[in-house]
Amino acid sequence: MNYIELSIKDLEKECAEWAKEIKKTFCPDLIVYVAKAGYLIARPMKDVFAAPLVGISATREGNKLKEVVGPIVSLLPNFVRNFLISMELKSDTHGKNTERRISFHKGFEKVKKSHPQKILVIDDSVDTGHSMKQVVDAIKDVFNDAEIRVAGLNVWDKSRTVIDTNYALYENTVIKAPMSKDSKEYKEFLKIYNEETGGGSL
Repeated sequence: MNYIELSIKDLEKECAEWAKEIKKTFCPDLIVYVAKAGYLIARPMKDVFAAPLVGISATREGNKLKEVVGPIVSLLPNFVRNFLISMELKSDTHGKNTERRISFHKGFEKVKKSHPQKILVIDDSVDTGHSMKQVVDAIKDVFNDAEIRVAGLNVWDKSRTVIDTNYALYENTVIKAPMSKDSKEYKEFLKIYNEETGGGSL
């Protein structure tokens, strides 16, 4: 299993270049980020595609536990953190708890009237694929005639049986990114997210 660490600057540079590659075959007229982690990935892509950016949330039971455990994990050495994440992925905990609560952010009200025909859905990692599938299904219900494609900064092979991720920068990689609660840049990420999205309303 591969492990890497990315900073906010790393993400801005890599995702802008990634968007340029995606644009060669697909240019969306709407970008949907899966909150909160997908925002930092979609943010540098907005200018490349010249498309509006809105958010959608997919929550499951157990997320509250991560809020408590995250700060503790941040104190652990990287090799211990990586081991714990590896065990979590192998346990298939997320695969067993597949039901998600999907909620559209307020920004969707503005873009509904524009009737987008090409939509790119962006998340930080497509693990089991269950969250992404339910997100895509919810978007299809609203924009049933749109072509929807999926981009994950990282995609795990086991998700392929649930949903196809059209674009990925990394595969089967544990990424310590600013959106990770144990990242030293997590507070900076939250500040950017809250200021630029109005506390998650975008």
